[in-house]
Amino acid sequence: MKNCEILVIGAGAVGVFFHSRLAKANENAKVSVIARSDYDHVKAYGYNICSPDEDIHFMPSAVFRDVSDYDRKADFVIVCTKVLPGIDIPELIRPAVSEDTSIVLIQNGIDIESGVAAAFPDNELISGIAYVGVARSQAGRIEHTDGGRLKLGVYPQGRSGKLEALAEMYRKSDIPTEIFDDIIRVRWEKLVWNTSYNPVSVLTRSNTAQIMNDPDCETLIRGIMEEICLIAEAAGWKQRDGIVDEMLAYTRQFRPYKPSMLVDYEQGRKMEIEAIIGNPLRTAQHYGIDVPHIQSVYAIIKLLSHSSTKI
Repeated sequence: MKNCEILVIGAGAVGVFFHSRLAKANENAKVSVIARSDYDHVKAYGYNICSPDEDIHFMPSAVFRDVSDYDRKADFVIVCTKVLPGIDIPELIRPAVSEDTSIVLIQNGIDIESGVAAAFPDNELISGIAYVGVARSQAGRIEHTDGGRLKLGVYPQGRSGKLEALAEMYRKSDIPTEIFDDIIRVRWEKLVWNTSYNPVSVLTRSNTAQIMNDPDCETLIRGIMEEICLIAEAAGWKQRDGIVDEMLAYTRQFRPYKPSMLVDYEQGRKMEIEAIIGNPLRTAQHYGIDVPHIQSVYAIIKLLSHSSTKI
């Protein structure tokens, strides 16, 4: 794709990690960012991404404080914000969406696309799932721990030429990228990991290695994973056999990592409770499935999020 204009909305750890690499490897890609809290720093100095294998300095093509300031015609608007109540994604991105813009959601959780699809019925919507250990440590500085893969698909199903072109740009950036015709099933697959490790990390104040070193915590993780598989199957997205053991083995070999929900909790930010835990729980209730592990962690972490005192 020639002269590709990309706008990243939610230029935090995930958005900057992937798109700094994309911009470095693709001269035709002009990557602009919306940087609210880091605006002055990023405008002056760009980003530093610190990784075990390679450190990268990334100076975006343009830096904007607000989406309404964006003065280009975007081929892709890529949303990497947290999925939180009170953030109206359709209204947030509307000033940057034109007739030919493809909207890409690289976000956590399940049932996050429907509102955007309804608001922009004539625009292609691409759903994306990131597999990466990365966090923002200070203004303009991103710490990469491990991983860095993407799974993409047109929502609600299928693929397209623009999706193929975007995936190729990621691959050229040494980002392993897969395309799926059934991206909703893949979202449920990611939820097997997210709905277990994220809340348990907060409730135990532990990273992934500490959780896996405790047999009782591992048992809890397994129970949550198995419940997610039950919900996914009831919703029509049966997961492959052995996925729970596969996820546990994957996490054992991962460098010690704080899941995003724990990082948000420690830094006093809102957590993605509803997208990651509440939505699958409500799906289970819709289908009459008993999920006591998920019900328990949801109740506790929701109460904790409303408390002014950290555990």
